[in-house]
Amino acid sequence: MFLNRRSLLLSVLLSGFTGKLQFANAENNVLKPELVKLGNTDLTIPNIGYGSSSTSDEKIVKHAFNNGIRYFDTAESYHGGDSEISIGNALKNVRQDVVIGSKTKARTYDNKRDFMKSLEDSLKRLRTDYIDIYYNHAVNSITRLENTDWWEFIEKAKLDGKIRYSGVSGHGSNLADCLEYCIDNNLIDIILSAFSFAQDPKFLEKLRHTFHFVAINPRLPEVLHKAKTKGIGIIAMKTLAGARLNDMRPYENEDLTYAQAAIKWALDTEYADAAIISMTSNSLINELTSSTNKKYNNQKYFSLLKKYYQINHENICPPGCSSCKNSCPSNVQISEVMRSKMYALDYKNSKKALITYASINNNANACLTCSGRPCSNICDYNLDIKKLNTLSHKLLS
Repeated sequence: MFLNRRSLLLSVLLSGFTGKLQFANAENNVLKPELVKLGNTDLTIPNIGYGSSSTSDEKIVKHAFNNGIRYFDTAESYHGGDSEISIGNALKNVRQDVVIGSKTKARTYDNKRDFMKSLEDSLKRLRTDYIDIYYNHAVNSITRLENTDWWEFIEKAKLDGKIRYSGVSGHGSNLADCLEYCIDNNLIDIILSAFSFAQDPKFLEKLRHTFHFVAINPRLPEVLHKAKTKGIGIIAMKTLAGARLNDMRPYENEDLTYAQAAIKWALDTEYADAAIISMTSNSLINELTSSTNKKYNNQKYFSLLKKYYQINHENICPPGCSSCKNSCPSNVQISEVMRSKMYALDYKNSKKALITYASINNNANACLTCSGRPCSNICDYNLDIKKLNTLSHKLLS
């Protein structure tokens, strides 16, 4: 009951302008998506896919399919399994025409029976007898990846025909290390990784003097490049860097929107084969599937992304950056606090924000009485960590 009341309060506090540009439905204006092959697999999909972490509406799933979307990403934990159910119900008659990815958290103490039960439950909800890509969800610890039961389970599930390819997904502070462990040990076929223009060294270098950055060279792009050279397929998520779409409506037109520019930038860097976006409405699907195939060197793309960064740079904490790691004497898990804030203030998902924050072992309570000196000037992106953490704790504790 407390969670419901708090979620309602946060939803009211975080609600904002919802006006959107109008885009044609691809059912009436046939979409010709750019098809991409995922690494060395035999999976070919459009370069934009359906993310279901924020919705479980069957009608939206069907609308995405009708607009040319053929990759649908979900997880057993999304909406308590309802996101899998919505995808299963909506796509049961076109299963052979789509690629489905789902996820489970393979914890250090789980075993092969636990993993198989999670898979079987997902198969039932998805109304299918196989999942194309099955991910170890939200990896942020190499210890979890060292659980040999997970890899033995993956091998058996592949032999049984219950999954086709294995992968890992993540957007935590240790993401680069976790991905590199999997790459070096030849453990995975697909990576689902946070990646946006705000993590691209080429974009950051263009803004270096505007925002007085030191030279930022995120490690994640190097690891993604390493994965691609080994034939691992890469799907990007969190490509909208917080997805504060309404901030950008005054600067957009029907020729180009911020979301389109952000997605195309991420794809044109060639660090990723495809991208998934949380598709929460028919109008957003129409917008995303109206994207063109122009390259990012078009100045219009950069101008929109720069404007977004100017408006939101004080809040953007790129996933996978670890510059603040070990800077707090109280061991506050800064990146996890920032992720909770992202769910609350950027994605307007108050329930997920509250649950995520409640799961943090060392939350930002210590920041309330701290001087802020230990983490001052530690962030490569010049974020005021104490200010943001204090805000997060007051909002979510």
